[in-house]
Amino acid sequence: MITITMHRDKKHRYTGFTISGHADYDEACAAVSALSQTALLGLMQYASQDVPYEVNDGFLSVQVPKPCEASQIILGTMVAGLEQIVRQYGEYVVLDS
Repeated sequence: MITITMHRDKKHRYTGFTISGHADYDEACAAVSALSQTALLGLMQYASQDVPYEVNDGFLSVQVPKPCEASQIILGTMVAGLEQIVRQYGEYVVLDS
């Protein structure tokens, strides 16, 4: 099971996310991996931020130190994609947004 937790601040802005686990289903793993890694790259490139992150086998944690409009768009788009993945692969992926 892949568990995705979106982090927010008191103003309800996205401040990062944590993904952990394995789906034991290749399509679900690949989809979550592609979206999360693309979001991380987008934060680094388009939100112009030094984004602390940690990656290990079956684990990715990303922090957004200074939420801005670009980071909210990137992470909001990631959530929209993840919601579609959960609709298709809900038995393998859980999203807490």
